[in-house]
Amino acid sequence: MRMFAGLHFLSSKLNIWLFVLFTTIPLWGIGSSISPQKLPLQGSDQVEEFLGSPKSDDVKISKTDQIDRLLKVLPGLLRAHGYRDVEEKLKKLRQRFETSNIELGSDPDTKYNVSGLIASHGYPVEVHEVHTVDGFILTLQRIPYGVKNKSKGPREVAFLQHGLLAAASNWVTNLPNQSLAYLLADAGYDVWMGNSRGNTYSRKHETLKPDQQKFWEWTWDEMAKYDLPACLNYVLNKTGQKEMYYIGHSQGTMIAFAEFSRNQELAKKVKMFFAMGPVATVGYMTSTLFRFLADDVPDNFLTEILVDLGLYDFFPSNEFFHFMGDTVCSEPETVFICEAILGAFGGYSKDHMNASRIPVYVNNCPAGTSVWNMDHWAQMVQSKKCSMYDFGPKGNMEHYNQTTPPVYHIENMQTPTALFYGGRDTLADLKDVELLIPKIKHLFYNKEIPTYGHLDFIWAIDAESYCYKDILGLMMKGP
Repeated sequence: MRMFAGLHFLSSKLNIWLFVLFTTIPLWGIGSSISPQKLPLQGSDQVEEFLGSPKSDDVKISKTDQIDRLLKVLPGLLRAHGYRDVEEKLKKLRQRFETSNIELGSDPDTKYNVSGLIASHGYPVEVHEVHTVDGFILTLQRIPYGVKNKSKGPREVAFLQHGLLAAASNWVTNLPNQSLAYLLADAGYDVWMGNSRGNTYSRKHETLKPDQQKFWEWTWDEMAKYDLPACLNYVLNKTGQKEMYYIGHSQGTMIAFAEFSRNQELAKKVKMFFAMGPVATVGYMTSTLFRFLADDVPDNFLTEILVDLGLYDFFPSNEFFHFMGDTVCSEPETVFICEAILGAFGGYSKDHMNASRIPVYVNNCPAGTSVWNMDHWAQMVQSKKCSMYDFGPKGNMEHYNQTTPPVYHIENMQTPTALFYGGRDTLADLKDVELLIPKIKHLFYNKEIPTYGHLDFIWAIDAESYCYKDILGLMMKGP
């Protein structure tokens, strides 16, 4: 670990670690994520479970105690990044809990899971389970047709894959005229949304349980190698289509770059690949969270110290974030705290964000990943390469028969690709995107949105104008 240059810096880093631990340890409800739902449904109880509505307030400790825990972590963390009056405003919120009965989560959308959000807007929704070669059971959500387009007959398939620490909810948490999944369904497409292993909706395995270490010993390498082919082939088999459109964000683009470059059989089934906030190398990222994990954490800390503590799941969807979404993020005076936390992941622009939707975002995201996956990302920040997980020289020999991890050769990808990237993106930095562009041999569209951060591609209220309209037009026109 680098030497800390001063007490103020040390305090900032300590508070980041406290925040990471307080949002991960079992006290906050680890393992309380929404379980995948199955069809068909029988009875009102099953319907409620499927839709996730209403979500009961099952926080195990009082609201004032929750605020007290935030007071131990957030003021120091946010002051170090230029935010003021955090402590005072949290104390005022705490006082309100003591003196009045605040209604939590006044926005009804905070009560729903992905299926509930979709159904609440009048769209049909299906839930499917996909088994991978290595035993994971992944959940897919499907919108087979739109509210504005209910025509019968086969439809072209659009597959949407979320990014790191996220879930299919990313595509449906805004209003129908602002969310890509609804826009695609209304435009006549059969919309499928993936969920990466280990997130809120994909926490099942044929032989392992989430409380076992082996359940979590994977990174995005396995998502590319096992999850992506399993999901895409399942969808094509189910729909009878020969090919599909693939739309990814963040890590959803990285697993596609990796697998489409080495699995030509799978790549041929993708008619067009749309990459938003594209990620291949991350050596120049400036995201607060990831730079901290890469620069200020000892090698293997995540996969040794946290694992020794029994912490395998990183930033799961739990009652801490549900509480944040229902209270701190819902109050005008404290919503800036949630804005700051979201900004630490990859950046966004207030000019493009509807602050009233932040409670909905935080109730659904982050959705969790493994500490090994986070370690893989941290390794890539340091190496500046798009490479497989580094097990160390000895481990690499066992896994790859070479002392260094193999590099993914994106230049081998034959899939027609369109890029959308932001000038304010702190995770998919412009310098990394500039390194990526020459490697894409079949790049047919390339657009920079100067004022967009990483999260604007999924949550900006004007993403339809800046990005989605272009995607829909290109899908109709072809590469």
